[in-house]
Amino acid sequence: MPYVIAFILALATTPAIAKMAGGFNSPIKDELMVTQSGKAGTCSLGSVAIVLSTGVAALVSGDVEAIRLVALAIPFFLIGLADDIMKIVHDSGDGFPSLVKLALQLVACALDAYIVKGIAFQTTDVLVYYPCAILFIATTVNALNITDGLDGLATKVSMPPVLLAAIALPSLRSGNLILLMVLAGYLVYNTGRASIFMGDGGSHFIGAFLAMDALLSLHPVAIAFSAAVIYVELLSSFIQIVSIRCFSRKVFLIAPLHHDFEQRGYAEGKIVDTFFSVTVFTSLVSAIVFFRVV
Repeated sequence: MPYVIAFILALATTPAIAKMAGGFNSPIKDELMVTQSGKAGTCSLGSVAIVLSTGVAALVSGDVEAIRLVALAIPFFLIGLADDIMKIVHDSGDGFPSLVKLALQLVACALDAYIVKGIAFQTTDVLVYYPCAILFIATTVNALNITDGLDGLATKVSMPPVLLAAIALPSLRSGNLILLMVLAGYLVYNTGRASIFMGDGGSHFIGAFLAMDALLSLHPVAIAFSAAVIYVELLSSFIQIVSIRCFSRKVFLIAPLHHDFEQRGYAEGKIVDTFFSVTVFTSLVSAIVFFRVV
């Protein structure tokens, strides 16, 4: 079965990538050295294992929708991977300049939005559809990217929405079960103390996958609500930036929210488990309210 293959591939390829690319790691940003310095030297190319495992399992499944989900998320993986490689090559916590990265993301968003419109939104007014779809995809991708900051956090908060999509969206079930199994296998090596990070390539890929779930299923509100934690994380960063630039003061000790909790002395594992528990709750509420599957 493709789901078994997905899990086994993730279990096998993740440590292989970590070993082969052990020297390829993104430096820790200066502002995070107090709490994250012990993670220096950890391989940050886990995205390769995630995408490879998901892609192969989707092809083995022969399910057109599963293959489409992976294909639509690939452009974002490539953007994130390029960003990861630039950080490694330049030995810096920053990759693409922010505006360059945003421009590349918007191009990928527009491409995916165009493809999805021909599948699920044929009759929707283009003046309404394209701005909303592009904004939604970009927001979801960047929200998950910002959430990826603690061992296992992005992985764990992605799994309940993916499971919800697998249960509630029959046409997209195969692709989501494949990704769920890949994340389960990957989590073995990503939970604290992580031996590999997914990097921007992985967070971009998974964020785009969730966005495609939401749009192709015509249930963007339901999927977004189930993943509410990642949007709160993005909002915390946005609030911090606005507050600093407009009022010259911080709202949080450091943004995004998970790092604020970390700076306040909460254990990393406690933060991850709390965010995971909240995501299980929002996914269950989404299943009851929007899909009535419980």
